[in-house]
Amino acid sequence: MPAARATLSSRLRATTFLGIAFLPALAFAQAGDPGAFPQRTVRIIAAQQAGSATDKVTRIVADALAGQWKQSAVVDNRPGASGAIGTLIAARAEPDGYTLLVGGISSLVVNPELTPDVGFDPEVDFLAIGRIAYVPFVLAVNADLPARTVAELAALARERPGRVTFGNSGVNTFSAFCLRAISTATGAQFLSVDYKGSASATLDLIAGRIDARVVEYDAIAPHVASGKLRVLAVAGHRRFEMLPNLPTLAEAGVAGIDMTPWYGLLAPAGVAPAVRARLEAAYAAMMRDPLVRSRLDAIGFEAIRDEPGAFASALKQDRFAARNLMRSATLERPARP
Repeated sequence: MPAARATLSSRLRATTFLGIAFLPALAFAQAGDPGAFPQRTVRIIAAQQAGSATDKVTRIVADALAGQWKQSAVVDNRPGASGAIGTLIAARAEPDGYTLLVGGISSLVVNPELTPDVGFDPEVDFLAIGRIAYVPFVLAVNADLPARTVAELAALARERPGRVTFGNSGVNTFSAFCLRAISTATGAQFLSVDYKGSASATLDLIAGRIDARVVEYDAIAPHVASGKLRVLAVAGHRRFEMLPNLPTLAEAGVAGIDMTPWYGLLAPAGVAPAVRARLEAAYAAMMRDPLVRSRLDAIGFEAIRDEPGAFASALKQDRFAARNLMRSATLERPARP
């Protein structure tokens, strides 16, 4: 009997040892299995404040991915420095697929071109999974301003140099990029008023504390309808179906905006091929989902469905366009009164 116990004990120890030894191999196998990801909560960084267009898109993405994966997907708002803070956090995250980023043209194109030491290279430090939507940005003015066209706005700024105020949600954002283009094309000198976030700039535009700004149309549509604000042009190189009669800045005589703002889904560079495949499949399924598209339509955004590699190409092309404008554009920034 003692011998039998010894044999049984030896077998148990051997079995336990083999089980423990097998755990790393099992974990490795699961990590390499696309079906095994995700097994815990996924964090999706929005590099702008709650309530912004970036935040709205990120919440649509989080809901869609959580529904697919049957795992929680949480939105992590990290605003600041024209989107650079949140974007840098995402770039430095572990490339395991559990930290994603919803980024826009301000944080991934304009900011890196204006600030070479921003701390990340969007083409090197990220896997560009796919764009989510085009965003109608418009040049809007307070309705009390006597300007109904881009030409009239520029003429007013030339008559009152440094007194027509132009709000930007950060120095290195798409709105500031457009201001550079307008100033260069028209010779108008605006007073640039920089804000930490888009929402506060929009409130000041509605209240008449600033005269003009480039802003997401969805954020101001009710105030356009009520007559408090007026839109002069689409800030991009394509018209939108929802605003068919509104000219682009190029059509209004402002060259150089050879891009249309978008939001896209990214992951830190270096994710394992199996996880990358899982992320790309989830993106494709998300963009086929009628509910996702209807939610984007409801906030005035036009859904995009990129094939693998298309987002990376678009990112490169838009950075090239931004670089060309930066070479020629200048922006006078008088002291704020």
